[in-house]
Amino acid sequence: MLDKLLMNANLLAAAQSAFVWREHTRQIVTAALLSMVPTFEGRYAVAVAVRMGMPAVFSYLLALICSSIPVPFILLLLRPVLDWFYTLPVKPVQRFAAWLEKHAEKKRTSMNEKNKKGIRGRLSAEAAELFALYVFVALPLPGTGVWTGSAIAALFNLPRGKATAAILLGNVTACLIMTLMAVGSKVII
Repeated sequence: MLDKLLMNANLLAAAQSAFVWREHTRQIVTAALLSMVPTFEGRYAVAVAVRMGMPAVFSYLLALICSSIPVPFILLLLRPVLDWFYTLPVKPVQRFAAWLEKHAEKKRTSMNEKNKKGIRGRLSAEAAELFALYVFVALPLPGTGVWTGSAIAALFNLPRGKATAAILLGNVTACLIMTLMAVGSKVII
């Protein structure tokens, strides 16, 4: 068993050294674009990149950088877009914006009520929300990630700088977890 693992690790190292950048531009662009797709993001794109034969460190960095690109745009533009929705003469769009803000406020209130005795006893409300945001983005599960975390931060009116730091740290963690899982599964298989 150990011999098989070592042999697979040697094959993995040989495959990574055989990765020729000019010949694999299509795979690089594919992984970069997949990293920016909502719900797929860097955490799943890194696994695809490793399976396409890219070196693990390069796959990790590519997925991390490309999946972090949408964060400032979402944080800066979501609130103005919602405000613009209210000015449109289309009632369903106005109702959607109102529902989204009402739903976000209800979730934030319920989260703060539930956490008064737990972690909130030691942290301020803002620190607890930022920690929850970090954990939310860091868990590589469907529905969590950079896009959703950025939307939550914008809807909760969290400070942009601190929210960006929490989201990016969560993205670093999620991409690292998925890189380790992808490399481990590739060595074992």
